[in-house]
Amino acid sequence: MAMLAAAMLGAASVWRSTSGAQAPAGAEQAAKPSGQAATPSVEAAPTASTRPPHPFPDLPRSRDGLDIDHDPFSSGHPEERRWLDQHGFPNGAQWTRYQQASDAELDQAALAGDTVAATMRDARRLGVDPKAESRLLAAGAEGDLFALSLLSSWKAGTHAAGIPEAYAISRVAEMRGDLTTALHREMMLGARLSGEQRLLAEAEALHLNLHLNALYRQKHGVDPPPVEMRPYQVDDAR
Repeated sequence: MAMLAAAMLGAASVWRSTSGAQAPAGAEQAAKPSGQAATPSVEAAPTASTRPPHPFPDLPRSRDGLDIDHDPFSSGHPEERRWLDQHGFPNGAQWTRYQQASDAELDQAALAGDTVAATMRDARRLGVDPKAESRLLAAGAEGDLFALSLLSSWKAGTHAAGIPEAYAISRVAEMRGDLTTALHREMMLGARLSGEQRLLAEAEALHLNLHLNALYRQKHGVDPPPVEMRPYQVDDAR
């Protein structure tokens, strides 16, 4: 889990460089993963007055008024659409357009304040940009469970050594409200963990979840909001 620990150190740096907030006493020590890594830094986020125009100004930024049949993430539960918007999941129009967008377009949309575009850009940069993983974890601390989902999937597909980390991140997303991760976790991993690996990954998930909470306190000075479980519509047809 050394790479995940290094990324968490980088995520803490993301908070410091973008918000300038000081951690409450002891917050930075709380549940910090062990490991030695250089702490990356990122440029300060642009203010509203200096943001560039959005490259897709007519693209809907929420699910209001959109056809649920074209939503790649909704089960059809009436409250799930709001939950998905609040936890970083793209609507159908964003998902289609951003998959086809160029890197430059995603960069511009992210600079314009589009967090969905920023998440999809960082997922695209995993393995190339050493700061991308830290930014996705920092987004996860802010409640973006789509960012954790993409990071977990990428970890599972890199190499066998990444599977325990993928499991741990997936479990964190589940702890933070996305219970549907349990439905497809084994398929995503592509391999079964041994009993020992699973126990270690569960311990890492608890550790990572606590650290994401500490990052939130560091940025906002208050505890994270209560976890809201994802509404999910179960098909009871027999």
